[in-house]
Amino acid sequence: MISVVFVSGCSLFSTREPDRPITDSGTYIQPDTPEQVIENIQSAISELNTLNYRRSLAEGLLFRPTATAEARETVFVNWSRAQEEQYFSSMVAAASSGNGHNLALNDRTFAIVNDSRYVLDATYVLTLNHSRPDAETRVQGRLQWVVDQGQDGLWSLSEWTDQELGLSASWSDLKAVFIE
Repeated sequence: MISVVFVSGCSLFSTREPDRPITDSGTYIQPDTPEQVIENIQSAISELNTLNYRRSLAEGLLFRPTATAEARETVFVNWSRAQEEQYFSSMVAAASSGNGHNLALNDRTFAIVNDSRYVLDATYVLTLNHSRPDAETRVQGRLQWVVDQGQDGLWSLSEWTDQELGLSASWSDLKAVFIE
């Protein structure tokens, strides 16, 4: 004997509205152009997004600190992508949530070295609201970013040179505080 049960009001096989996607990934544009790498780094800073910051860096990232920071700090001797990620994660952990984090890039010049290498030269003002009394919340200087295209066609930051402007604290100074 076959029993058939009908339940009224139950739509067992009907479609339902899909769940909304998880949007903790922040603002990230697939880096098909060198300019998108710059935008991704700026977004990662303003959103305090460690994953998207990491995604913007080349595996063999080369960082050259300011001359003053290099002479004063030994942390820059073997600086690599791992140290860059560690500094950024430490800074994010100390940062206050909310708005006010910003990387302003001014006086930009973008030079084409070849089809797979671009160089950005700009002055910067980096503002990060954090809880560390031994670090500035606003640093400034001049940077040179070399953005290279990988074998997969995507672009990433491969070389970074930081230069100080006057007596202002630089990004290198901030990195030295947050890596320790």
